[in-house]
Amino acid sequence: MSHKSETSLGKNPGVEISLGQVPYVKLHAVKTEKTYIECVADNLSHRQDINLALSGGIDSQFSLQCCLELNKNITIYTYRSFWEGSLINVEDVYLAEQLAKKYNLTQHVIDVDLSDFYNTLKHYKYSTKYFNASPQISVHFYFIERLVNEFGIDHIMLGGDAPLFRYPDVKTNNKIRLAGETFYQDHMAPYYLFCESLGIECMRDIGLHSPESVYANFKNNLDVIKNKNIYIGSGFTGHMQKSNYYDYKSEFYKNIMPNMIPQIVGNTGFENLKKILAMETGVYNQFDVQYRFPQSDLVPEFIKNRKNFLSAPVQVADRMRNIQYSPHIKDLYLEYIDYIDKNDVQCVNKYTFEL
Repeated sequence: MSHKSETSLGKNPGVEISLGQVPYVKLHAVKTEKTYIECVADNLSHRQDINLALSGGIDSQFSLQCCLELNKNITIYTYRSFWEGSLINVEDVYLAEQLAKKYNLTQHVIDVDLSDFYNTLKHYKYSTKYFNASPQISVHFYFIERLVNEFGIDHIMLGGDAPLFRYPDVKTNNKIRLAGETFYQDHMAPYYLFCESLGIECMRDIGLHSPESVYANFKNNLDVIKNKNIYIGSGFTGHMQKSNYYDYKSEFYKNIMPNMIPQIVGNTGFENLKKILAMETGVYNQFDVQYRFPQSDLVPEFIKNRKNFLSAPVQVADRMRNIQYSPHIKDLYLEYIDYIDKNDVQCVNKYTFEL
């Protein structure tokens, strides 16, 4: 059975993605003097009313702040996840509720029983057809589907992935490095394909919905290293170096929206579930063994084989992912590297441990 394998972000696309026989990602960028918010205003000019999935995490909080800045009419949807009766994403739910109260926004809360969801294999329904190897993302799809069925939404805005430049470990070919570069095909594409299958508009990565906003989004990396004096390192230095890029990510968002509530680390509730399963079984990655690996086996090799991709030589990784950046983004990256080389910018890597 064949499935749709191409998607694009925006009417005048900022990003095009194909998950077919020859996978590729094409990022278009047009140099602009517009601010990021001005570009997002253009991308959202067709909607005054916004349905926002607010988890309480930093990504969806940033989407909320952008919509508030643009004076949109916002309705919030949040899910509470339970495991055998215990609420496990309590921190995020609390923050989402406080934000809704602070800005006097209507909020609908959906309860999700993760024990039932996973142990009855509901997560498989949201895997193969959408090239989705993540059981966490499957929960998000189930949540969005319920919003369509219960509230009749015709679009959804979520928190996306900030395009965070990473200083390269090898500077021989000027290959662009991002923190979590696999998000284009592992995270972004599945959301857009799933929403297309439901007949609703997906606005997960609104800052990538036009070539102008792509440029402004990536350019923010330069502003952060110049204004905040921090950058993300390669992560590998002979020791394993833990890159706590949440510090950088927070500053990336705050550089655009200063009213962000800072977070030290991300905690979506799945981290708590992983701890529960590890304690119950004595296997530290029991969540992966029990749920992620079996779902991963249902999707194409280049999606599920993340470990090989991340450890592969650059030439092999390029063929596996085939990410094509606009020359304007490449120019921004070269300027980013040059600025770090010539200035006393601090790496956000926090600690190392022996291999």
